[in-house]
Amino acid sequence: MELNSSISAVITGGASGLGAATATKLASHGVKVALFDLNAEKGEALAKELGGVFCQCNVTDDASVDAAFEKSRAAIGQERILINCAGTGNAIKTASRDKNSGEISHFPLDKFNLIIQINLVGTFRCIAKSA
Repeated sequence: MELNSSISAVITGGASGLGAATATKLASHGVKVALFDLNAEKGEALAKELGGVFCQCNVTDDASVDAAFEKSRAAIGQERILINCAGTGNAIKTASRDKNSGEISHFPLDKFNLIIQINLVGTFRCIAKSA
């Protein structure tokens, strides 16, 4: 695929890290970019710098993803590229023992569920809505 200004791309997690680097690289080839992210301050600043559009988006929420795609498509047209960079992690051990009390604590299931909702379900949600 030749990257040029006739192509539009959506990058989830586009306001920082790998998403921002990817958006910057695509824009350097003339690709019209839409940055989907929760962080409006960083997202709007980078979108302005790249000549793209920022769409505040929570990939765990259907309505938020729908609204982001609607805004993106109105601004830069139908995306031909979707790059999923939205994600999170947590450095909590699955189980750990307190050295003083001997009490065992477990990775909080609500934190695990959030990671799955963002990294797995959110990725699938965006793929399905982009297809």
